[in-house]
Amino acid sequence: MSEWFTQLEEVAYSIVEYIPLVGTVYSLKRASIAYSAKDWTRHWQSFGNFIESSVRDVVLFSDIAEPTEVALIHTMAESFTDKMIELYHHEPKKPEVKITENLDTQSGHVLIAESSKGKFASQVFGGKAKGVHHFHGAVFTGTLIDPTYAPIGEKIRLDIPHGLYDGARVTFTWKWTTNYHGEKNVPEATYGRIKLNAGTPTRFGLSSRKGPAGWEGYDFWGQVNSKDQIIATTRIDRTETQIVFNRLAGT
Repeated sequence: MSEWFTQLEEVAYSIVEYIPLVGTVYSLKRASIAYSAKDWTRHWQSFGNFIESSVRDVVLFSDIAEPTEVALIHTMAESFTDKMIELYHHEPKKPEVKITENLDTQSGHVLIAESSKGKFASQVFGGKAKGVHHFHGAVFTGTLIDPTYAPIGEKIRLDIPHGLYDGARVTFTWKWTTNYHGEKNVPEATYGRIKLNAGTPTRFGLSSRKGPAGWEGYDFWGQVNSKDQIIATTRIDRTETQIVFNRLAGT
């Protein structure tokens, strides 16, 4: 894997990817570097972000965008959606971090990227970034059962790349056994931002969300039982379905 992709780079990219033009160019550069390193998951995710950013830039910088051009770019973005979901749905690889100190195997440890030692410690451990050190990089899996579209159950995955806090990005990915149109093994996803609610246990919803091909996606809400278990509910054809998510070991 290229030495370009460090944890600090991941944090920087999560910020600049939303900046018009800058995020578009950077996403393309990132996709190219990932391609050279044969890091296919990052390559497709970055290339997909490049396509979506291109759509955004067309709208922002054109007083009147040509309908044909915008439709073409949207079509290109949609064509990558299923492939990106397929890649994102794979089991994650456990990252390798070089440790030079002797660590207590009975305790949890947090890796923080900072320019000077102790710079961000008070923010992370003082509660300012709630949930970051418990859920940063966490991956949960469960079983989604629906009598029509997933009668025997399908694996559903919840990715929490930056921690669990207000505004945190999360992604739910799964497959329908058979979808509304009768197609089999169709990938589905909801990308959203977390809204935490006070109380015990901590409850959550999605303040915003989107699904493939531009629709709003399925809504999810629920509660955090522990750092290893999350209970979520979604609504499919007006019927609520509960999912028990358990954390994957090593994430």
